Amino acid sequence: MSETVYVERVRDESPLLWPALFLFVVAAGFYCWYWQNHRPAYPAHTNEQVMPPPAAAPAAETPSKAPVVAALGEFYMLKLPDGTELNVPRLGIESKLVAFIEDASKPADKTTWFDFDRLLFDTGKATLQPASEEQLHNIAAILKAFPKVHARIGGYTDNTGDADANLKLSDDRAKNVMNELVALGVGAPRLDSKGYGSEHPVASNATEEGRAKNRRISLRVTEK
Repeated sequence: MSETVYVERVRDESPLLWPALFLFVVAAGFYCWYWQNHRPAYPAHTNEQVMPPPAAAPAAETPSKAPVVAALGEFYMLKLPDGTELNVPRLGIESKLVAFIEDASKPADKTTWFDFDRLLFDTGKATLQPASEEQLHNIAAILKAFPKVHARIGGYTDNTGDADANLKLSDDRAKNVMNELVALGVGAPRLDSKGYGSEHPVASNATEEGRAKNRRISLRVTEK
């Protein structure tokens, strides 16, 4: 009896199975078609896209770095008489100072000054920042390569604030630079320092740009 009932149930339910299978096949086909035609377009993973572009070859005169300040020009290797090579900008103080020392037609005088261009101090203080070390080492190397040269380090400020305080600050900064050069091996008798405060401006103090130019440390060759 139970077997007969089982057969009858299969016969009753089988007409619903085929339509369901048909709808499933149609739905699956539609899904595949939709995915193929509407999926996001991803770039092909070819070697040309994955490989990074080749690095540009460095210029012959910039062996280790790009210019720190564009106005100073590109870096190059400056060779000193003792064989020391310095990586310096073409328009920086190092290049100008060496050219002046080597030019026999230009004697030491009281008007030719060379401005340091990569010295940094704490604001309102005479403390040199670590970023100044490279240029201090360069100037020390130049003075050691030309042992007959004597120099003065001059300090200057803008005209803002108290004049006496500015004079002291300029003197302290010049003295600190001189002491750093002595610590790097330059003979102390070859150097002296002096602060000039806001005297001898090289630009107008009416603008921030001008005041920044007037806050400087300079070097003058006193004997060569």
